[in-house]
Amino acid sequence: MEIDLKLLQYAVVLARHRHFGRAAAALGISQPTLSRNIATLEKQIGLRVFERSHRDVVATPAGDDVLKMADELVTRAEAISNRMQLVRDGRGGRLRVAAGIYIHDIAVRPAAIDMIKANPLVRLELLEREWTAALAMLMADRVDFAVLDVVALRDIPALRVEPLGKIHGVYFCRAGHPLLKKTSRRPEDVRSYPFVFSAVSRDKIGLIEDIDPGFTVDSTTGDLLPSIAVSSFRFGLEIVMGTDAISLGHMSQIESGIAAGHLAVLDLPWRRGAPAGEMGVAYKRERTLPPAARTLIGLSRKRVRAVERP
Repeated sequence: MEIDLKLLQYAVVLARHRHFGRAAAALGISQPTLSRNIATLEKQIGLRVFERSHRDVVATPAGDDVLKMADELVTRAEAISNRMQLVRDGRGGRLRVAAGIYIHDIAVRPAAIDMIKANPLVRLELLEREWTAALAMLMADRVDFAVLDVVALRDIPALRVEPLGKIHGVYFCRAGHPLLKKTSRRPEDVRSYPFVFSAVSRDKIGLIEDIDPGFTVDSTTGDLLPSIAVSSFRFGLEIVMGTDAISLGHMSQIESGIAAGHLAVLDLPWRRGAPAGEMGVAYKRERTLPPAARTLIGLSRKRVRAVERP
């Protein structure tokens, strides 16, 4: 037996008002229309739900049971409808995102915080991964989109790539590092100390080849592994602060450490210009991104643009 949810809604409203005229006004329909719909409901379920009198309308004993269940169904249906509207508006639903280590810290994580503050009903699965792992999750449909350095992704036909902007990095070390005492630094000076960074694609070899003689090539992925490879910027930061290792990051990631006297920018005079990565969003061409994804992408783009200048 199929029961029209709208008929149950009418019955619930009538039970609250106990009067056809008042209930019809609350529903925005005519009294005869409400009366016909209640009669249709009673015919569908084979029970008399209401006793009518000249003064009011009351539920029958059997009608009480029907109305309790109807009230639960109507309340749940309204909740589902409201949630679906939030999803359509980009203010709700489950969103799965993988982000490269550095862009996660610089833009995606703060953008997610902005999004949650504005839209507390959104459901996020936010994953910080090395770029190869993030790409693998994207290709396996385990995430809706990935935020990465996109230079190496443009030749993958299955992906659509949207630019976010360029992130410029700085080399840094702990305050009091022996290299800071040198007035003139050469590559061989820097190569005496371990380099901490995440795995990078081959096209990024320029970031490390002249300062990290210990880098190797991952036999599985083909990525370049620095002397000390980490899967979290914060872990790398702790290593730098506690050792003589050096690393690379964005100024926004280390400025509090500099202000506290724990970190220092390490100028490498033979390098012209700050190292930069072109960040972007990548997703499957056949995938339609949910509205919540567009919201997070927009907030991430705003974050990147705020720190885009070197």
